[in-house]
Order: sequence, then C-alpha cells, then structure tokens
Amino acid sequence: MANVPPLKVAVLHYQPASEPLDPVVTHICDALTALGHTPVTIAVHDRVFPILEAIEAARADLVFNVCETFADDYRMEVNVAALMEMARVRFTGSGTAGLLLAQDKVLTKQLLEYHEVQTPRFLTFDGDTFEAFGRMAFPLIVKPCRSDASLGIGTHSVVKDWDELTRRVREIRKTLNDEALAEEFIDGREVYVGVIGTPTKPEILPIVELDWGKWEAGKPKVSDREVKFGASTDDSPGLVIAKDLSPDLKARIERSALLAYRALKIRDYARVDFRISEKGEAYVLEVNPNPYLEKDSELAMAAEERGLSYTQLIGRIMESAASRYGIRARAEKTTTGETPQAQA
Repeated sequence: MANVPPLKVAVLHYQPASEPLDPVVTHICDALTALGHTPVTIAVHDRVFPILEAIEAARADLVFNVCETFADDYRMEVNVAALMEMARVRFTGSGTAGLLLAQDKVLTKQLLEYHEVQTPRFLTFDGDTFEAFGRMAFPLIVKPCRSDASLGIGTHSVVKDWDELTRRVREIRKTLNDEALAEEFIDGREVYVGVIGTPTKPEILPIVELDWGKWEAGKPKVSDREVKFGASTDDSPGLVIAKDLSPDLKARIERSALLAYRALKIRDYARVDFRISEKGEAYVLEVNPNPYLEKDSELAMAAEERGLSYTQLIGRIMESAASRYGIRARAEKTTTGETPQAQA
C-alpha cells in the first residue's frame, strides 16, 4: 500500500434494522485498520437522503462500497452507486455502467457474445413471445433476468419440456416481477475466477471450484441459495482450489474472465462464474461486479492461493480505486508529524 496514504474510509453496507451486522463489514474494517486507514461504517436500508448525509458527515476520503441491496431489492444496487456518482463521491468497485451491464443477464450475454466469449445458448421472453439465440436443446435452466444471489434459482429451475418452461417463466414474472431468461443447462464442473485491479492492468486469481460433495444422484447440480449460504457439513458442497485443469482450458477460462471484466466495464474486483461441459468447453454463467468479500469467500480463497492475505486483497482493491481517483502518497516524507493527506 505504499502508493496509498492513510485514509478515512467509510464502509457502506446494507443493514436492515432486524438483521445482525454482516461479518464482511467487520472483516473489511479490520483489514483497513491493519493497512493504516481509519474505517467508519455507514448502514443503508430504505431511505435515500440519509445515505449522502451520512457520507458527508463522515468526511471520508473514500467509500468502500459493499452495499448490494436497497430496500430489500437487489436490483437497486446500481442506484446506490448512481447516487454516489451524482454526488461526486469516490468509492471502490464498479460504477453505474458496470453494475447495470452485469445486472441484466440478457445484456451481459449479448455483450459477451459480441466479444466472442462463450456462454450457454439462450431464450428471452417478452410477454407471450420469445426469441432464441442459437438452437436450443432441453434441459434448460430458467432464471430471473435481473435478480442476484441466486434468488429465484433452484433445482426446480431446470426444465425438461415446453410446459415446464412456460410455467416457470410465469412464476418468475408473478413472484419476482422480473422477466425470465432460459439457457441450456450445462451439467459439469462449476468454477469461479476472481479478477482484481484496473481494467488496463487486471490480475487473474487462481481458479476456485465448487465441490458438490455427496450430491444426490440424478438431482440437477444447481448452485442455489442453500448451496451458497446454507449450513456447511462434511457432505455438503464446498469450495476448493480447482485442480486437473489442462493448460489450454485454464488459459481459455482466464481469457474469457479478462474479456468479461473489460467488456462489462468492471472496476477494482469481480468474480466470473463458469460451467465446464463434459467436452471441456468453458461457458460464462454470470459476472459479479460486487461479489461477497467475506474472509471465506471465493475471492479471498483465490487470493490466499496466490499468496495474498485477506488484508492484502482489500489493499489491492484500495490501490485500484485510489489510482482511478488520483489518490496517492506524497513522494517526500513529511517532517511536520502530520498524517499525509490524499492528493486528488
């Protein structure tokens, strides 16, 4: 962190009154303190004006943005970033453009196809009509177009015929007030690729894999909320460092992750999710511009495999954001005993 001076950093996070503090907030604050910064926390729930009032009152040099929700709606994540952009607040992570592009799964797939990044063939639905992008074959998996954190996704999302497909599309519209996306279900290995740094000098982290554990035979392998956030047991799915990837496959996965990072205008850090088919083809499933940063997350595990501690991972994210805003340490040593200030 030699290029970043000690800063006052506001950690912006989602916090409904009835819920406990997310551990990720404490983890990030501890890392920022270890890096020489002064963290403060700003909780967001369902009121707009207090967000900017709290940021202004904190007099922070930079906001570390881990706010993924507003008013219990994941789709409002982008609005929080837009609010800070309009107020000229400096913050970590992707801005409005990156969050919008990655949030819309259909637009994401269209952009990735333009950049020749392989994704599963898919169907989109508009009212009672649909449009196919490639020749489709069942089974398909049906997802909400804009929801996050596997909302609306489970083993019931895998459909085997048109009747199941149309029924699931209607359910998504009714229960989630969202359009539906159906794509070919790739029944294979699921891996996650972390990317950190600026778009011009990003670093690809080691590939993490979801080990399905003692998964029920014949049950579609779907990474739903139970898989991601459920209690961990010896038999349940868990994260491991991916092994037995050929150099060619690893190179193709890393290239696709890098292209996705740049095409979707992601900043500072992201996680790109893949499925690998039985034929060894790697398909991008999703791009997460604001992935979970808890100490046991995919990104933290990948950083540790690279030799970066959790604190160093947070430091890399800070460095990327600081370079974007021109925040850097003074070249000369201060002789007044004062704390060096951010230079914008």
